[in-house]
Amino acid sequence: MKNILIFCSFVVLFLSACNLTRDVNVDLPAYESQPVVECYLEPGKPFRLLLSKSYSFFDPLGLDSSFLDKTLLQDATVTISYDGKKVNLANQFSFDPSPLKLFNYTASEIVPAKVGTTYSLEITLPDGNTIAGTTIMLPKVEIDSIPIQFSAKNDTLARALMYITDDLTTVDFYRRMLHYGSLDSLPQQDFLPTDRFSTEKTIAFGTGYEIPLGDTIFNTIFHITPEYYDYLESVQLAIQSSFNPFGQPSPIKSNVTGTSNPLGIFTCLVYDREMTIIEK
Repeated sequence: MKNILIFCSFVVLFLSACNLTRDVNVDLPAYESQPVVECYLEPGKPFRLLLSKSYSFFDPLGLDSSFLDKTLLQDATVTISYDGKKVNLANQFSFDPSPLKLFNYTASEIVPAKVGTTYSLEITLPDGNTIAGTTIMLPKVEIDSIPIQFSAKNDTLARALMYITDDLTTVDFYRRMLHYGSLDSLPQQDFLPTDRFSTEKTIAFGTGYEIPLGDTIFNTIFHITPEYYDYLESVQLAIQSSFNPFGQPSPIKSNVTGTSNPLGIFTCLVYDREMTIIEK
């Protein structure tokens, strides 16, 4: 084994001493910008939507005061229909402070929490092209408990478990998020579990013994549609492939369609969230 390691080290040193680098020119097809829709219907909050445009990977973004003007798509006609009602979203800027969310189309009407409601989105852009989508309001899956357990080796570090009860009669998709300190911080956990192959009624999530005494954590469980699950999964794969120059580009799986060739997601945002202070 020692001889193999010595030989491998010699080969690596020999190759690194040679000038084996070579510039490669890759002809990329011309990129055509697409409308991007992000609309999350959250019960108890106004109907809101973000309509922007996509950029090429190599386009200079120019993060200055003109960024929003260049990125947002304005002057569109946006309506959301449900239960025989039609809500018109005005081209009006709004935001949620924590976690920060921006919108450029807003209505005063509040999203109802009625489970099973089907929502339809219709957007007409200034050039006449269209965007459409549908989604449904799912029931909220509540957090059953969040037990805190301290390490036997270090009683100032704890782990947090989170339990939910799953409906074994349906196939369900979830998004599990965990934040330390603040919802505006980067999530410590953000993944997409599903009960597709599960036979257990109780699903558990947890951390290692890593949370200091006195810290604050935020556990969130989203009950999401299969379309939102596919969208999030494709976004994660696209981010991963963008850092690999030899990777296969990963397309975004959108649930919006139309003559404008749009990207994006139109879905209901149903979740349960609990804040916990780590105490003994």
